[in-house]
Amino acid sequence: MFTYSVGLWIYVSKRKHLMNMLISLEYVMLSAFLLLMLMTFTLGLETYVSLVFLVASVCEGSLGVGMMVSMVRSHGSDYISSFNVLS
Repeated sequence: MFTYSVGLWIYVSKRKHLMNMLISLEYVMLSAFLLLMLMTFTLGLETYVSLVFLVASVCEGSLGVGMMVSMVRSHGSDYISSFNVLS
């Protein structure tokens, strides 16, 4: 639970660069996956749900990196303040 809280704190406090935000989101997903696996092993359940969660988080990460590459190509940097959504 501590790692999840640290990941959320980094996400909230380091909102200047898009890459920092994506890395902190992946850290949050990894800590949530580890908590899910710990709970699964503790209760003696199957690990299929955790594998589906891991696949979904990998897809989320790849979509985030693709969007970041597209935005950096169009705007020139990964600063959040340089992204004008209305243009």
